[in-house]
Amino acid sequence: SLFRSNEYKSYLSMSLPLNDLIVSIVDDLFGPICAKTINTLLRHHRVNMKDLIVHTDLDRRTINQALCVLIKHRFVTFEEPVVDEKRRPVVYSVDVNHAVTLIMYPLFVQIIKSLHGDIAEIIIEEILHQGCTTRGSIIKTCKERVKASNNDTKINIDTMDDMFDVLLSRNYIEKVQEGAGGNEDEYDSFNAGSSERSAKRFKGDHHLTGRSLEDGPTLWRVNVTTFQSFLRDQEIVKFVRTKFDEGASEIVSVILSLNSEATTDMKTMLSSSVSYDEIIKSLKARKPNIVPFTQSYLDILVESSLGIVKVVTDYNNSYYISFTNFYLEYSKAHISSIVKERFGVKCHRVFAIVLAKQMIEQKQVAELAMLPFKDAKELLYKLYTEQFIQIQELHQTPDLNPSRTFYLFNIPIDSLRMKLLNVCFKAVHNLMAIRKNKLNENARLVDKSLRADAAIVEAQQSGLSADDLEDMLTSSEKQQLGVCMKVVKKLDLGEINIIESICALSHFGSNIV
Repeated sequence: SLFRSNEYKSYLSMSLPLNDLIVSIVDDLFGPICAKTINTLLRHHRVNMKDLIVHTDLDRRTINQALCVLIKHRFVTFEEPVVDEKRRPVVYSVDVNHAVTLIMYPLFVQIIKSLHGDIAEIIIEEILHQGCTTRGSIIKTCKERVKASNNDTKINIDTMDDMFDVLLSRNYIEKVQEGAGGNEDEYDSFNAGSSERSAKRFKGDHHLTGRSLEDGPTLWRVNVTTFQSFLRDQEIVKFVRTKFDEGASEIVSVILSLNSEATTDMKTMLSSSVSYDEIIKSLKARKPNIVPFTQSYLDILVESSLGIVKVVTDYNNSYYISFTNFYLEYSKAHISSIVKERFGVKCHRVFAIVLAKQMIEQKQVAELAMLPFKDAKELLYKLYTEQFIQIQELHQTPDLNPSRTFYLFNIPIDSLRMKLLNVCFKAVHNLMAIRKNKLNENARLVDKSLRADAAIVEAQQSGLSADDLEDMLTSSEKQQLGVCMKVVKKLDLGEINIIESICALSHFGSNIV
């Protein structure tokens, strides 16, 4: 019945590039066994243990180990279905949205560092490394890391506990739900903030425990939705600033900040309403020079065709943010910039006209774009062949005669957004493969360089001379390694740019499929 269900049909529509990217991420972080396990789950959607053993050709203990790692890092979820009031074997499936969100972890680390400093960055980074873990383990690991870093900047490790409480109070950290985590000491962690991710292998032969919170210490993990909502709110303010000015963006920022706690759920499509008096009170503390113009700004924002700010008319007007309209307008702006970069200014002009008019004939496009009819026709055909626009036929007569048919051009935003997401997934997967191949080709030099750096640090700590150690690599090896790392750095920058596009097109990781 599962394979005939609508859920499975929608699951099958998920793109092959997305599957390849998820498998590549898991292989890069946790090794081939976990990659083989998640590949099976992606191909078969919901799988029980018996079917996993058959499809992967692995023994039960190995699959238990792989599942424990994947569940701990939220790649995989599980449930015990009940059919006709009878319990069935536990089934496992991939949390696709969260799997793709993992590539946004470096952005999360940057956010927490800018907001709360180095100690918060270290805490969040360590929790991301371990997936989920106990408070004591987090504090202990962070203190050891600070002591071993030999960093010139003075970090007060005694404030670790206080910072943990601050992050917890602001929802950057959350308690793991019952049965969602494993033993924090079972497996190696990974470096989510590193551009050079290395595959980790299993150590130990533990089983998936599925323990509850009452059976042991409380486990904590990073609250991803808080970071996603922060990115979303940040981009809303930037978008309004681009479309209007600094004053308008400041008012939108105030509305978002006044109900930030109520809008951390990424499934929420509307923010809580904020009264005019509350907005004025907050602006007096933040930007008093804007207060006299607040009502004018609010009227302009409400009457704007963007529809991002809405008003609730009552005895005291209240205002709220429509995230649905923001996602739509933000996607349109991002897609338009892609069209401009890929096809040029004229094509972007034609695309913008079709986007604004929604349904329009070829002749009207040529007139509005102020282009010759032939040029407009070529540009429309180019966009059509690349599936950026589509044609709606309106027949005047039952015989479907082309001469008596209107051909209206329009842009399918949702399908186009998914198409571009697939392109981004494929691009990130290719960049990861090229980087991995490049590092494998120069693995000997990379390892030798790391050993040399470790020896130099050790010598400096011991008060010995490190002059001889600096010559461990020959000049030709240094040159070859420099070329390799330059290429890797360019690949990392390209990956970061594509991740920003994925954020925009996937509603910041909340709407992948």
